[in-house]
Amino acid sequence: MEIKDYQAGDEKAILHLFELAFGKPMREQYWRWRFEQNPEGRYYIKLMWEKDLLVGHYAVSPCSFVVDGEIMQGALSMTTMTHPDYNGKGIFKILAEELYSFVAKKYDTKCVMGFPNKNSHYGFIKNLSWKDLAVIHHLVMEASCVKPCLSPMITRKETFDQSHADLLKQVTSAFRVSLNRSVDYLNWRYQENPFNKYYIFECRDTILLGFLVVKLYPMPDGSYGVFVVENGIAMENISLLPEFLSHIIASFDVKISRVYTWLPLFDQRHIYYEKNGFVLGGNQTFLGVRTLDSSLRPLLTGFKNWYYSYGDSDIF
Repeated sequence: MEIKDYQAGDEKAILHLFELAFGKPMREQYWRWRFEQNPEGRYYIKLMWEKDLLVGHYAVSPCSFVVDGEIMQGALSMTTMTHPDYNGKGIFKILAEELYSFVAKKYDTKCVMGFPNKNSHYGFIKNLSWKDLAVIHHLVMEASCVKPCLSPMITRKETFDQSHADLLKQVTSAFRVSLNRSVDYLNWRYQENPFNKYYIFECRDTILLGFLVVKLYPMPDGSYGVFVVENGIAMENISLLPEFLSHIIASFDVKISRVYTWLPLFDQRHIYYEKNGFVLGGNQTFLGVRTLDSSLRPLLTGFKNWYYSYGDSDIF
């Protein structure tokens, strides 16, 4: 078996391996968006080949972080997959260590963060020296807690501008580590996403007072859940939250049963979400990190230091 970097045309074998490993297809358009069109970088991928057969794959998606006010290179752990006939041969560990070493040396990548599921969590911790940061709970609100009502103050926006990035910078500044939510990143992550539809709701006076980015998810009972993927209402304007929720629920011509979000427990806004009917619920998610710069390990492995949102994960 031989490890190689991605070469043009390998995506056909990658997509085929994905379907073998997971029993469902990955759209090529999505793959190109994530790994080819990412404004932070392209093709952070290591492949294991048995002659002409692709038997293993691991990729990370580059992203930048704000760490104590400085921009640093990081990455989001993405798809790990092994050909069913080659399970148990340690391919994932070999590819991951090779990729981590590569991105640290070539791109000065400081860490790889991710949200391993219950199937992969053990392997990340046991075999790849990842550190658990937390088990993340959803904040969930029953839509019945809100009276739907459109607000003349809240409008839809199709793209992000610098005011959105500045407001998120203000929101995340209370934390020592956060994803760098630049204008380019926000538009790539949400508005250029070929697979998911996101909606930007904002409130402006002479300046941007707040905004929420949401996504609809179909629920088992035929209703829909609203997932708030970016929480762009700063503490000073948190009183706008009920008006936002009321307006958003009234904006869709489908039955909305619940509203979901992630919000760090140490975010000052957390208790105001609780006050407005949000409670802990939903499926739990692991958050972990592999530090590639040992000098940053104490900082990057402290959960209180991290700000996160649904948008940090590739799942949402």
